[in-house]
Amino acid sequence: MRPEENYYRLIGTAFGLTLAILITFQIYLIREPARVQAVQAADLAAASEAGRQLYNQNCIECHGENGEGKVGPALNSRQLLEITSDQALFNLIGNGVPGTAMPAWGQTFGGPFSDEQLRQMVTFIRAWESTAPEILPEVFTPDPVRGATIFATTCFICHGENGQGSTRVEKLNDPIRLKDFGDAWYRDTIAYGRPAKGMPTWGTVLSPQQIDDLVALLGAWRAGETVTPNIPFKKHLRSAAFALRQFDPLDAEYHLNAALAEGDGSVAGEIRAILNLINQNDLSAAKTRLTGLLPPAEMGEELFFGYCAACHGADGTGGLGKNLHDNNFVQTKSDSELIEFILAGRRGTAMDGFQNILTAEQINDVIALLRTWQK
Repeated sequence: MRPEENYYRLIGTAFGLTLAILITFQIYLIREPARVQAVQAADLAAASEAGRQLYNQNCIECHGENGEGKVGPALNSRQLLEITSDQALFNLIGNGVPGTAMPAWGQTFGGPFSDEQLRQMVTFIRAWESTAPEILPEVFTPDPVRGATIFATTCFICHGENGQGSTRVEKLNDPIRLKDFGDAWYRDTIAYGRPAKGMPTWGTVLSPQQIDDLVALLGAWRAGETVTPNIPFKKHLRSAAFALRQFDPLDAEYHLNAALAEGDGSVAGEIRAILNLINQNDLSAAKTRLTGLLPPAEMGEELFFGYCAACHGADGTGGLGKNLHDNNFVQTKSDSELIEFILAGRRGTAMDGFQNILTAEQINDVIALLRTWQK
C-alpha cells in the first residue's frame, strides 16, 4: 500500500507566494500614481526649461523677459492665458499673425521650430498662468491732432491741405457739410471706402485707432475748430524728397511749403529756390538741391522707421530683429554687400527681402543711417 502523500506544505508555500505577489502588486498599485506623477512632473519641467531657453533666445526682444510685453503684446497675462487654449497658443506661435511683426515660427510655415519645440514653448508660457497678473487694456482716446497728422501725410492728396478740397474732390473741412452725417458714417466710409467715387478702402492700411483719430479730426472741424498737425520740419523735407524721387511735384510742393512756414533764414531761402526749380519742372535739380538740406542718413531715418522699426526698434536697438548699433555684421560688410543682403533678406527668419519694395538709392540712405550707429 502506497503511503499517503502530504501536500499541505506545498499548498502553504503556494499560498504564501500568492499572498506575497498580491501584496507586492498592491504596493505597486499604491505607489504607481506617485511614480507616474513624478515622471510627468519631470517631463513637464524638462519641456518648460527647453521652452524657456527657446523663449529667451527668440522672444524676449518683443514680448519681454517675463512676458510683460514690449513690441509685442503681453503673454504673461491672466486674461490671455485663461481664455487661450494650448492648441491656440501652438497655432499662434507656429502660424504667426499676418499683418503684424509676429512671424510664423513653425517649420510647416517656413519657421525654425519643430512641433516638439512649439509644444515646449507652449508649456513654458502656460506655466505663467498660476501667477499671471491681470493686465487691464489701455484706454484709447481718439486725438484730432494725431488725426490731422495722418490727414496731412495721407489724405491731403485728394482732399487738399487742411481739407480745403482739390480739383479731385470738394471741400471736406466744412462744418455744415460735416453735420449731415455722424461719426459712425465717416468711420465706415474711411474704413470701407467709396470705390465708385475713387475713395480707397483705408481700413486695409490704417489701424482702427488711426481711423478713430481721423474721425476725431472731422468732429473738430464740424465744431469749427482749427487743428494743426504735428509734423516736424525735417519730416516735411524727407517727404518732399521722397515725392521728388517718385516724380510727384505736387506732393513735394505741399511738403516744401509746409516746411517753409517753419523754416527761417538761409534754410527758407534754399526751400524757395527748390520750389522755383519745381515750378520750372527741373525735378532733378530740385532733388539734388534738397539733398543738400537733408543728408542721406536723415533720409534713412524716415525709411528705417517705415520699413525696419517694427522688428529692429524705432532707434535700431533691437526688437524681433537684431540690435543694429555697434553691430559686427554691419561693420564687416561693404555698402554693396549690405544692399544685396537687404534686397534678398535672410531665409528662415523674419527678415524678408526688400526687392521691388525699396530702391538701391533708398537702401543706401538706410545704410548711411546704420553707419552712424557703429563705433
